[in-house]
Amino acid sequence: MSEVDRNMKECLKNIPGYINYLCRGYYVPRALEEAMKTGEDLILHLSDTPSYAYRSVINLVEILKPRIIIHTGDLADDIKLELYPDLAHLYKEKAVPFLHKLESSAAEKIYIVPGNHDLAGLLEEEADRSRIVPDGTVIEVRGLKVGLAHCQEDLPDSTDYNLYGHNLDCPVDGNPCTLNGCKDINIIMYPSWRVYHIPYPVGTNHERQYKLLNGRML
Repeated sequence: MSEVDRNMKECLKNIPGYINYLCRGYYVPRALEEAMKTGEDLILHLSDTPSYAYRSVINLVEILKPRIIIHTGDLADDIKLELYPDLAHLYKEKAVPFLHKLESSAAEKIYIVPGNHDLAGLLEEEADRSRIVPDGTVIEVRGLKVGLAHCQEDLPDSTDYNLYGHNLDCPVDGNPCTLNGCKDINIIMYPSWRVYHIPYPVGTNHERQYKLLNGRML
């Protein structure tokens, strides 16, 4: 079989997945579907979620059933509280139900690092079983250290994995274990520690108010 034929065959295999992505807002790569058959536990890492993406994220959580959910900040990223603090009521209206939806999942542990557009106090008040943790927090999973922060510069040192968000244009340090939750929803399987990436729904960056001219998010 030629390379062209192989590529065409792979495209045809993925058509249902792409249709699902366009219609429902999420797409589970075939490689991840196969890997999940091993029965390993999953860490789901996301960041900077506009309310537009909530439904797709919750559906994805229900399908993947991660053991651990990590959100590295800005739960309602379409509401720029740092710039418009008078929108706090709108933030509460959107972010709190999303938090409760995450908590109603089968995940055993949920960690949230408040971002620059979050109300950390409100999240602490409303959280039932989520842990609201500060930048630089290190959690341990199966003997490995996982560092958490909203911004890349606040990540801790001497960890096995580092998870962050805040901007799409953060410098790439070449370390495959440093994962940006803005670019993709990251799935880490353990104990193999394989990493997979799931795209956010089409239009997510627009809802985040991503600035095309300077390549940064607010």
